[in-house]
Amino acid sequence: MSTLLLVTALTGGLAACGPEDDKAAGGSGGSAASAKPSAKPAKGGDAGPDTYDCGGKPPVMPAGHTMIEVKLERDASGFEAQTAKPKCTPNDWIYHGEGEAKHYTLASGVKAQLALSAGPGQYKPVDKDQLAMHIDRCLAEDHSRVKPPFGCYGNVYEITLDGKGQVATIKEKWSV
Repeated sequence: MSTLLLVTALTGGLAACGPEDDKAAGGSGGSAASAKPSAKPAKGGDAGPDTYDCGGKPPVMPAGHTMIEVKLERDASGFEAQTAKPKCTPNDWIYHGEGEAKHYTLASGVKAQLALSAGPGQYKPVDKDQLAMHIDRCLAEDHSRVKPPFGCYGNVYEITLDGKGQVATIKEKWSV
């Protein structure tokens, strides 16, 4: 009898762990990547804290585009950032910075876009000063000073560089 109760309790608890529950709760699942993690173990063993099955290969950036995670803002003209790589998480592929931070300088005519808090795929163009203020407040985790329609999403941005190696475009990556 106690075994039956244990199995029933475990089965009921596991039923709420799948990605389908995210949809039922109205969750969007994270980045714009099409792969969705499942509760299945990854190849070669158990699904541990860092092993999820996102159902495919990690997303690949278009040629000339780089994903970065800003670590330190110097001023409105530049920042320090690590190259960000996609990691499979319970919320889909999420980018995280790796390796040594590199200094990036913003081109004088940089085209900057910040993610809107309404969800993925929605952006608003901003000038260099607005971008610098947003990065500064998000890095300081001063979320109360980041007003709608914006939010902070892990300081991850997609960039392109111009012929001088300066940031020509920068677009904030929305995520959960």
